[in-house]
Order: sequence, then structure tokens, then C-alpha cells
Amino acid sequence: MSEKTLTDVTPKSGRKGDLTQGPIMKKVLLFSFPVFLSSVFSALYNVVDSVTVGRFVGSDALAAVGACFAITMVMVAIYSGFGMGSGILVAQLYGAKSKDITKTINTAYIIAFFVGTGMGIVGQLAAKGLLNLLKTPANIYDNALIYLRITFLGCTGQLFYFMGSGMLRSMGDSKWPMYFGIICAILNIVGDLLLVIVFDMGVAGVAIATIVSQLISAILVIIRTYRSKAYGLNMTRENFRPDFRILKDILKIGVPGAINSLTNSVGLMIIQSYANSFGSDFVACNTVVQKVDSFALLPLMALGQGLTTFSGQNIGAGREDRVREGVKKLGTFMFVFAVLSGVVVFFSAGLLAKAFTTNEAVIGLCIKALRVVAYFYGVMAVQRAVHAMLQGSGAMLPIMIISVFAIVIRVPLSYLLAVKGNNPFGLMWAQGIAITVVSVLSVIYARFGNWRRFVSVRRS
Repeated sequence: MSEKTLTDVTPKSGRKGDLTQGPIMKKVLLFSFPVFLSSVFSALYNVVDSVTVGRFVGSDALAAVGACFAITMVMVAIYSGFGMGSGILVAQLYGAKSKDITKTINTAYIIAFFVGTGMGIVGQLAAKGLLNLLKTPANIYDNALIYLRITFLGCTGQLFYFMGSGMLRSMGDSKWPMYFGIICAILNIVGDLLLVIVFDMGVAGVAIATIVSQLISAILVIIRTYRSKAYGLNMTRENFRPDFRILKDILKIGVPGAINSLTNSVGLMIIQSYANSFGSDFVACNTVVQKVDSFALLPLMALGQGLTTFSGQNIGAGREDRVREGVKKLGTFMFVFAVLSGVVVFFSAGLLAKAFTTNEAVIGLCIKALRVVAYFYGVMAVQRAVHAMLQGSGAMLPIMIISVFAIVIRVPLSYLLAVKGNNPFGLMWAQGIAITVVSVLSVIYARFGNWRRFVSVRRS
């Protein structure tokens, strides 16, 4: 949406969720805290999924869930791409105080329905082929197939939740998505315990609990969007129709974001096949590392989300000076936090691994793997802060190009260090090197590149 097509800009002040005014650190931290809590509960039910399967079904079942990780990341890549496209556009419109937000949200929900339904159908047809492509070990194949097919049934609900909660956050509302995230987590945990332990449904029970809880959360997000009067939205059935001009703008941001995530996910699928080649113990180890890693970095991700929304709103409002100040302050805070998190993970690797499994062989592998990934937490903070600013501006194409370049490095490096070198921990070293490359290139582009040309909306 170019500046000349921006409609009905209404200057308002003191709006709820407005990040274009007031103290930067306080505003972003207050916004990010509910995002963090929501992420904690989301990560918690993912951890409960793994712990429930690992302890009550067995390490092979845990490995089966882990073997699907790269595929589920492809799904998340699509969710996040479309969620990012709509969310960034909404943030810029909110900062510019434009009434085009209503049309944007309506268009985004229509996209969610058609894309989510299509993903679910394609996923059912492709499930076996994907697991074969990943060289999934025979002893976990059947459970992995059950888990994957049930997960594909939840595509539409997950996409609605991603896009809806993302758009609410883009308008500065991080509390309601947090409430819905907590509800989702509680329902998922209760479902895990009931379906796995009581009804002995194994990995199927875990998958069913997940998609049902996410569907309920998606419905709550939609209800909140259409009943909220806090943002001056005019959400009625009469104006619920797609706006193809806005659709183009969402795709302009969302498609590069989705391609970026998809490329990374395809790379992860290849790397997952390398991990699978080391046997089910290392697959289980890799699953634990992914869970611990994601949980340890939750505050960093929440701050990144806050910084993205902050950047989008202020860029839409024409406050680039405020964006620069915010990136400097929040980026420093994120770096210090990430380094401290890495220290904690490094020295508590054994305790963290024991929370997931009692298999001593898997625990030993986890300790070595976690201590490698912990080295790169500080670098990851730099990358996340810079990407947050670039995402807020809508500069997803440069991010995509940088990330694709990094995955092109990571895949062959993983093969050389792990498979060729017969060292499974080479996968973790390759990951760290790729993150470092992304961080360096992102900083260079943010400093010297013309990212401003990607801004869709700006208040004059």
C-alpha cells in the first residue's frame, strides 16, 4: 500500500497500544512481557508434549515426534509468513492512524481460511513422502506418520491463530493474545494427560490435544477481533470481503517472509535427515535440544516481537529517529540477556536433559549438544534485534536473501562437519556458524542498505 493510496488518515492521540509516544524501554518491555508469558505457556505445553511422550510412551515415541519437527517447521514457516505480512502492514497502518486496518484484517482472515484448508489437504497427501524424504528410521515411522497426519488437520486453526494474534499485537494489544495462549496451553496439557496417560492414545493423543486447543484459541482470537471497539475498527459482516489492493501488500511482505522460513525449513529437513542417520538416540537428543533451546530464548523472541511492533508503528508514523533509539536500547538489553542465558544453559545442560528422559545415552548426547548451541546465544540476539527493525519496515526481501545465503552455507557445512566427519555435534556447530553469518550480513544491510524503500505505509 503506497503512501498515495493511504486512505482516511485520522490523527488520534492517546490510543490504546500506541508505541509511537512515551518512554521507549518502558513501552516495549510492558508490551513484550505478555508476549513472553504467552510464549512460556506455548513452550510449556510443547515441553509437556515431549515429557509426556518420552516418559509415558517411550524414547522411540519421543523420537517419532522429533522426526516431524522439520516438517512442522515448514508449516510454521507458512503461518509466520502470512502472519508477518498482515501484522507488519497493520502495525504501519496503526502508526499512520489509517482506517484501512479494517479492510486489512478482513482480507487477512479470508486468506487464512483458503491457505489453511489447502495446506491441510496437501499435507495429508504428502505425509508419507515427506517422512521417506527425511529417511525416518523404521522403528519410529508409524508413530511419526500418525502424529504428522493429525497435525496437518489443524492447519486452518493454527493459521487463524497466528494471523489473528499477530494483528492484535500489531495494534499494541499483547494481553489478549496472552490470555488465549494460556488457555490453549492449559487445554493442551490437560488433553495430553487425559489422552496419553488415561486413554493410552500415544502420539495420537498428543497431536489431537494440540490441534483442538489451538482451534479453540483461534476462535477466541477471531471473536476478540470482531467484538473489540478499542481500535476504532468497523468489523461487520457487510464489509467482510477481500480487498485485492491490500492482498497485494500483504503478499509483498508475507511471501518473502514465507519463502525465507520455508527455505530455512527445507534446510532443516535436510539437516534432520542427517540427524536421523545417527540413530534414534541422537534423534531424541536433537528433540530435547530443540525444546530447551526454544524455551531458553523465549524472552529474546518476545523482545524481538515487541521491537518489530514498535518499529512498524513508528515507521508508519514517520518516527525513524525513535526507531533508531529503540533498536540501540533494546538490542543492547537483548544481547546481555542472551549471553546470560547461554551461560545458564551451558552449566545446567545435564539437569535440563534429565527433565525430558531417563535414557542415560540420550542425556550424555544432550549435554554435549546443548553446550555447543549455548556459545551462539549472544550472536542470535544481535540477529533478532536487527531483523526486528527490518521486519517492522517491511524489508522481508533482503532478510530472505540473507537467510537463504546462510542456509546454503549451513546445509553443506552440516554434511561436512557431521556426516562426513562422523560427528553428530557438527550439526550444532554448523548452525552456530550460519547464525553468525546472518547476523553480520544483517547488521551491514541495516547500516548501509536501502531498507526504507520497503515501507508500505507512512504518515506524512
